[in-house]
Amino acid sequence: MKDIHHYLCRCLRTKVRARSKIKEIAQQLYAIDKGLKLGFLWDVGYLSMDEVSNLLDSLKAANLLQDTVVVVQIGHNSADDFGVCHMNRFVGQQLHPIVIDVSAGHAAPRLANERVATVCNDVINLLETGLENIRSLQDPNSAGRKNTKPVLWPLGDNFCRTTAYGLFVGYPIVYWYDTELTQDNCLSHVPLTVFQAGIKGQTDESFSPFVSFSVPNVLLNEQVVNYGITSWKESITRNNLQCVSFSRVFSNVIM
Repeated sequence: MKDIHHYLCRCLRTKVRARSKIKEIAQQLYAIDKGLKLGFLWDVGYLSMDEVSNLLDSLKAANLLQDTVVVVQIGHNSADDFGVCHMNRFVGQQLHPIVIDVSAGHAAPRLANERVATVCNDVINLLETGLENIRSLQDPNSAGRKNTKPVLWPLGDNFCRTTAYGLFVGYPIVYWYDTELTQDNCLSHVPLTVFQAGIKGQTDESFSPFVSFSVPNVLLNEQVVNYGITSWKESITRNNLQCVSFSRVFSNVIM
């Protein structure tokens, strides 16, 4: 990761003033390149999608990123959110995250019904199809590198963006709420367990996670939730990463 960090410090020092943000970008790109997480929602550094695409191209040319790391536009509008993922590791992952319904009308968070789970799986399939189409156009035998066109992930206007972000990052647990009814949720004052993972640092370095998600405590003993978290922890152990968890209660949860 140090090589990526040093490279970004040279490239981004006039665009991203905060050193901590450059370090965060380097950490996220390294994690995706090495298969430690599926995607990274680009919400740091105030860079446009085109600027990030050009940055990835320069990192690839410097042999610091694999050619299959791509930019994904989340939604039909080019002004929408975007992120970065590794197409080969995302396609064929057979993702089945556990979806928790936190719609404001509920007295407490609950497991989403089958209809919601099916919609989420369909959305994942849309992204996988777009990534597969881009991958099929790449010729591994062609000389030199070619710029990869950003992948469009078409989302319906009413699809919960919070869910989309969780699916893209690769969380084992994602939240969903009915955006046609409200933008609020039922997580306020609900005890949550936060799970975080990051690269093991030196003894004098503070823990800097690149993955962080939460689960309502009331659902931790649900069999499917427990299985999802256990599987995630096992993958963290296999990759020799550091994992921490702690409880939090928030007076207001904004998604």
